[in-house]
Amino acid sequence: MILTQALAKSDSISIHIELNNLLRKLESKTIEKILSAEEDEEIWSIDNKIRDIVTQTIHFNQNSESDKIENVAQIIFFAKKYLRKGVSNGDVKSILIFLSVNCYLHVKVKSLLSTIELKSSYTKAVSEKIIQVLKSIKLSPQALPNAPYWEKEIMSESQKGFSENDIAKTYRFIEAVEHGGRGFYFNFLLESLLSFLFHLNYTCFLNTLSLLQHPTDFVFYFQSFQKEDLLKIANETSISNKWLNFELIRQIIEKEHKETIDELEIEAVKNVLNRIKLNDFNFLKQTAIYFHRSRLFNAALGVFLASVNNMEMEEIISDFSIDKYSFHIKTRDELLNHYAKPVSVEQLDLFLELIFNKWKHYFDNILTTEDFYQNSILLTDFANFVVHYHTRKTADNDLVSSMDNLIQKIKFIDSEWSTSSSQQLTKFHLYHSELYLLTYAYKYKKINNPQMLTNYEGIINDKVQRSRYVSGETQQLLEIGKNNIDRTKDE
Repeated sequence: MILTQALAKSDSISIHIELNNLLRKLESKTIEKILSAEEDEEIWSIDNKIRDIVTQTIHFNQNSESDKIENVAQIIFFAKKYLRKGVSNGDVKSILIFLSVNCYLHVKVKSLLSTIELKSSYTKAVSEKIIQVLKSIKLSPQALPNAPYWEKEIMSESQKGFSENDIAKTYRFIEAVEHGGRGFYFNFLLESLLSFLFHLNYTCFLNTLSLLQHPTDFVFYFQSFQKEDLLKIANETSISNKWLNFELIRQIIEKEHKETIDELEIEAVKNVLNRIKLNDFNFLKQTAIYFHRSRLFNAALGVFLASVNNMEMEEIISDFSIDKYSFHIKTRDELLNHYAKPVSVEQLDLFLELIFNKWKHYFDNILTTEDFYQNSILLTDFANFVVHYHTRKTADNDLVSSMDNLIQKIKFIDSEWSTSSSQQLTKFHLYHSELYLLTYAYKYKKINNPQMLTNYEGIINDKVQRSRYVSGETQQLLEIGKNNIDRTKDE
């Protein structure tokens, strides 16, 4: 409210003497010095004083509201003066001085310039000079001579990964640095300059992106952008660099809402996937693996897979990995739900069959793996895909037969040869895991086999097995399985 009223008064205002003196000092500095403020004590001090003036005036000033508006208008007046000078004269230093104030004011550039001043032809000169400044800055990180061994190794691996088009290797270093505390690369004024160019002359900003090559450059360019701006860039059909497209997806996902999924975000990510596919199909398959824990990405991937041919879909799915933990069941459900909406019955059946076969191969493999240990029900992230597959594709009598077979295996588990007691425990839970999923298909298909309930109750109530194998958590799931089978619950 104060900013809005101050904007209206900012063209006819008295001088803010202290701010005026600070900005004049900045005028004597070079662009390079201003951009590397943390290396120059005087510029660092000036920046701190500008921040104090702005924040004190807006947030901590005890004066009346009219005085606050007057003071803020004075600040905007000076910021606008340097902005207009910078745009009209192609003066990057003036733009940086404006940003030194506006990074604390947060006034939109479009509200400070006239329609004529915002025209591309008018802003082209300063935009091109900003591009030259950006081109001169080296963003790629280098390991310090005294850096720990692991840091040098992971950086070396990242460089090798980039040359090999290996996403996981390349980003292991990037994400390690991001999660290390301070962030990947921090220069608030330089980030403000990027944002300024984006809002002043979008075409020139896109031209700047086309000059970049390395993922670390894209990380820096996008890390401070708002999600709405990232979505705008993501929908640009001209962006072909696969690493740039990958980083766009990563930045959007970093800012995704954890509870709800926006259709505009889904469409934007799907558009990026289309561009990656046209550029490098193997890179696309890596992308699908990398973001498998994101609800937004799974939703977009579902929409994307519905648009490709069956052979391409099968190739992408062939690289999926099964996550033994059930934390991401709902996440993977987004993939199923968004794929199922637009496709035909035949396409959905094929999709489910491909996932089921991958799950079945995984399940059968761990049954024979001696060092695999499982002491609870194993659902995996694709649990609901398995249930849907059986509900749609498995005949009633075949489903009942499979359930009876598993019940028999569980009933006589102690008679089955195992290499160790731990493998026997694992087999017990794996048989129960598959049976548990089948009880849902049994429920959804509304099968009514009275003997099934009796047989199932027999194994889950076996006192010897319960004392030997079953935890409290597992027992709860077995009771859910019983309720799935019990048709009297429907009456």
